[in-house]
Amino acid sequence: MAARAGAIIDSGGGFGYDYIIEGVAGMIGGSPDLKRTFKAGFFASLFNDRERGLELVNAIMDTNYPPDTEVTIETLSDVFFMGIQNDLALLVGDTVLFLGEHQSTINNSITIRFASYYGRVLESVVERKRTYKKGILRLARPVFVVFYNGADPYNARSVLKLSSSFDEPGSQLEKDSFIELQAVVYNIHSPENAGLVRKSEYLLGYVEVIRRGREYQAQGLSAMEAVSRAIQDCIREGIIADYLEKHAAEVVGMLTEQFSVEEYLSAREEELKEEGREEGIHIGVAKRNRELALQLRGLLSDMNAVISLTGLGEDEILRLWYPKTN
Repeated sequence: MAARAGAIIDSGGGFGYDYIIEGVAGMIGGSPDLKRTFKAGFFASLFNDRERGLELVNAIMDTNYPPDTEVTIETLSDVFFMGIQNDLALLVGDTVLFLGEHQSTINNSITIRFASYYGRVLESVVERKRTYKKGILRLARPVFVVFYNGADPYNARSVLKLSSSFDEPGSQLEKDSFIELQAVVYNIHSPENAGLVRKSEYLLGYVEVIRRGREYQAQGLSAMEAVSRAIQDCIREGIIADYLEKHAAEVVGMLTEQFSVEEYLSAREEELKEEGREEGIHIGVAKRNRELALQLRGLLSDMNAVISLTGLGEDEILRLWYPKTN
């Protein structure tokens, strides 16, 4: 029987287009637990795993932690932290606390969110009473990394500083009591980072799925069809196939959401540019971001994703979602 238009022909492995789409449809109409998994994000789903997470840490930090290294997943859950949920927090042994975030849109204020996450993670890994001992409490070294996977051009590597959000310290007291947090941003699609990405089988697979999905989308396929084709290609070629075979439907849902929003944002930017007035563009972009935040309420459980996609602050998003009534 001939394949229908737009379908992926199943090559025998059971992961054709219809199989994946059916799985997505089942998830959308399924249990609350599945819906939360669906919304968690491809990056978070892939690397909140002890083995895959440790492989990522070794690749990015150029370390050699052995497979039997104790890895504790300390990623924040919105179940316990009232809507605050980060992508990745791994305590490696008792020496490194690795916090990682993925971004598909550029957010130069990510260090503010890292500071918030770090404080919350410390609450969960440090016994409160120990902070009152006279001796210095030894903590794992924090490492803050952003994995930029967006379509817009960006530097191969950048360092963002929390202090960029502050005014310059004036008094000696301000200088002596200064706090700093630095995050390294890697554009994982940059050719300059190809060697780094190849050090991690799963980071390379993550990049490949997204790259191929965008290529299929550029050829005119819908976001869901494009992601489905990319996943089937990777499974057939053995690219993170062990993960994709188990989580195909979730990945299609996560990336379809991301690609659809990217496409929407790009189209709206073009419309605003065609209006030709700088003031109109500025007002239009701000209005678009607020409208998008309202549309994402109920669709995304991850506040971080809404912040990243809209560029709005958490306080503004919460005001839009929960307006005060007299």
